[in-house]
Amino acid sequence: MGSRWWRRWTMSIDPQLYHGCLPSTLPIDAAATRLQWLGTAGFRIVHDDKHFWLDPHLSRHSPRQLLTGAIAPELAKIVEHVDAAHGVAVGHSHFDHALDAPAIAQLHGCPVFGSEDTLNWCRGYGLPESQLRLLQGNGPAHQVGPFTLSAIPSLHSPLFAGQIPFPGRIERPLTAPAPMRNWRVGETLVIKLQTPRVSILHVGSAALIDAELQGVQADVVLACTIGRHATPGFVPRLLDALRPKLVIPCHWDQFWRPLTAPVRQIPGNDLQGFIDEVRRHPTAPELRVLPLLGWTSL
Repeated sequence: MGSRWWRRWTMSIDPQLYHGCLPSTLPIDAAATRLQWLGTAGFRIVHDDKHFWLDPHLSRHSPRQLLTGAIAPELAKIVEHVDAAHGVAVGHSHFDHALDAPAIAQLHGCPVFGSEDTLNWCRGYGLPESQLRLLQGNGPAHQVGPFTLSAIPSLHSPLFAGQIPFPGRIERPLTAPAPMRNWRVGETLVIKLQTPRVSILHVGSAALIDAELQGVQADVVLACTIGRHATPGFVPRLLDALRPKLVIPCHWDQFWRPLTAPVRQIPGNDLQGFIDEVRRHPTAPELRVLPLLGWTSL
């Protein structure tokens, strides 16, 4: 029984969804904006040889480590996958979004953009104030090379019995190793990253504040799928507001599995249901499902 239940969540998707995507290979078109999915809600965006990271979660601790131990960034894994970084932005301060950000910034000397919660984790890790940038909903935009970064107030979707995991704020510098619950959700932001070619909206949790999306447009939406079932009308509300040309789903994989392991869907997540909703929408934007660590050009 147990093995059948486990196999039920082994990811199987239409190979045609991978059209235009390259596993683990940076597309050669240097004039394009190129994007890599890191698993979870993590992405790398490359333009003009500048590398910007969104919610990078590369440490990917095992279930035993997460449930019984204290966690910290796994430097060997980060070094393996992060060869360049000119900026890192974090949408909310749960460990699977924020944990690795200060380690990447420390290794590459780049700034971290996030809420005060995220910045308190970075302070506890030892990053100097000179590398910390407060990212505020409807606050000022930031420029990093070819990237213009801004944020929109948002919400975290409820997941367990209608509750948000690890609610609350990180009100003082957080040091690691620490239990995963210490990375409180904090303030939740939708991140907008504009390049000379394309506008990208990163929705790292499947909840929205509709009024905050009025007048916002994005060519590409990176859309969290876990928690979609708990947010009424998440997909049509998102697409009606933003009218994107391309949607890339994220945060549907089991983020406690190594990046080298076959991808599997989070139990309770419904990636196919998300795909079907996008395809049924009147605007029906293009949809691409990226392989783990896979690349695509925008």
